[in-house]
Amino acid sequence: MPRSTNKAIARTRMQYLGEPRKAALDAVPRDGSLGLDTCSPEQSRFRALMALGLFNRPGPWQPAHGVGTWGLHTLVAYDIIASPRFNRLVLITDVPHNVAPYLLPSSDGGSSLPGLRLEEFRGRHTYLARHLPTDAQLVITGNPSGTWAGKLRPSPRWDFRSVNRPLTESERTRLDQVPDLSKEAEQLLAGLTCRIAARDAEGRWAIGNWFSDPLMRPGWLSNEGEDRYAKQLQGSRHHWTFRWNGFPYVEDVAASLTAPPVGVPGAVARDAGDHFEVRLGRATLRLHGRRAPVRQESEVTP
Repeated sequence: MPRSTNKAIARTRMQYLGEPRKAALDAVPRDGSLGLDTCSPEQSRFRALMALGLFNRPGPWQPAHGVGTWGLHTLVAYDIIASPRFNRLVLITDVPHNVAPYLLPSSDGGSSLPGLRLEEFRGRHTYLARHLPTDAQLVITGNPSGTWAGKLRPSPRWDFRSVNRPLTESERTRLDQVPDLSKEAEQLLAGLTCRIAARDAEGRWAIGNWFSDPLMRPGWLSNEGEDRYAKQLQGSRHHWTFRWNGFPYVEDVAASLTAPPVGVPGAVARDAGDHFEVRLGRATLRLHGRRAPVRQESEVTP
């Protein structure tokens, strides 16, 4: 592609994902799309599994040992920019040493994505990980540029499982609990992962890492207590349902998956009254969340 086209795509990614310029330029795919959903089959599966971990939290809707209750839900309390590439998913954060332990299995037996292994540690702020079941790569970096070049070093955490450690029986059990996913449903779930910090360039919607409203709209959700963090993402094959309390607003999530130019190609949203419905081919993702307050035209960011 011409350099001018690459730069235009990168600018759009920066506007919608909040990526640093270097990261956005490195992420531009060859097919002329934004590249949020242009990825290998291994990456698509991995990102869908990430969504199950991020958006299932034990609570009123979800049993303590249900599908996806791997402890990853705490990650939505961090500022993380997802920078999706064809062959890897890059997570950019100012606290990589806090984020990595939620994802990488270790001897403490805490939260983790089953099957993820540490491949390398580079510089002082970057973890390169490999997911054994899918062979997908994940990069967690604290470099503000979103890049991860640097000298190979020992990991700050000696007990992260390395790539030469096979799956444990516990990991196999947890992965075996994951229901069948149709290809279209997998794309929608993967799309949720890639848009955790997405926001509309015109200021009409924002995801806010699932814990706050970057648009500072009036009528913020004021419910207190643990229930405001409740999340459940469940289903099988073509039919999935996602319920949550607190931020973000349900319209914003639907828009992030369907609004041009940032939406999943081919996905459409429908307001069904008590929920939103996002469709992609034969797949349906029902979204149950709080509604955004009605905004006056003068409140919309120009």
